[in-house]
Amino acid sequence: MLFVQLKEAKNFTPHEKEVAQYILQHPDQVVHMSANELAFASLTSKATVVRLGQKLGLSGFQEFKLKLIEELNQSQRISHILAQEPITDQSSYEDILNTLPSLYDKAITNTKLTLKKSEMLRIHHFLLHAQSIEIYGTGVSYYLAQAAAFKFATLGLEANAYESVNTHFQAARKQKKTVCFLISFTGANRSICQMAQYLREATDNHVVGILGPHNEVTRKWCHEVVEIPNRDSVLSLDVISSTAAVNYVMDIFFSLLLAKHQKELVNPSLAMQEHAYILLDKGENDT
Repeated sequence: MLFVQLKEAKNFTPHEKEVAQYILQHPDQVVHMSANELAFASLTSKATVVRLGQKLGLSGFQEFKLKLIEELNQSQRISHILAQEPITDQSSYEDILNTLPSLYDKAITNTKLTLKKSEMLRIHHFLLHAQSIEIYGTGVSYYLAQAAAFKFATLGLEANAYESVNTHFQAARKQKKTVCFLISFTGANRSICQMAQYLREATDNHVVGILGPHNEVTRKWCHEVVEIPNRDSVLSLDVISSTAAVNYVMDIFFSLLLAKHQKELVNPSLAMQEHAYILLDKGENDT
């Protein structure tokens, strides 16, 4: 997210930090400025403003302003929804019923703002040509991996979830084109990091991390990283926010594959419906 990048100021020069600080302090004014006006207001130069935009991964100042406006609007909307801690000892059933959709909305909106189209489509390209999909997680993230593997399997793909790397299994199928997803809510899970390192160094698999923000170490072992933002998650409900974010990312990849294979899935789906009564276990005596 743009505001997070500006706050962290990674690899910014002193002058670029001055521009970033001015933007963070006056975002509502910056959206109406030109690059020259921002340079003048921050006591820097237009060249500094342009370089900052490039470091943020944006093509130009106009794209920067559009991104800034989008995040301002979303931030204001979400802040209004979750102005206070959503669940307290006074929360009723009705309160929780109304709060959870807002929390899901915040998690998905923040994740959507973080996603980069080029990276997502590049991962999709590897999935299209993969012979198998492996999804790794620990604890709660392992159950998310199982759910995602089940969805991919409904498309007729070989997909499995794992809590650890089976080195003999990997060695025996080294020539098989495989995409490996690794899930970590924080991005710093030691087991996930070790699995990523092994898969990157000892196999020819394409390694994709779905990682929280503290992913500096794990990231270097991944070919691609999809970051799930949880810096602003409500502390008491962190796991719900992270779960929603991971599900959203995996469902995007699932839906992209579904769209690509939809025509070839029609006939098998129709054939399945002809025998659905067996799975539904409806006998003659059922009412």
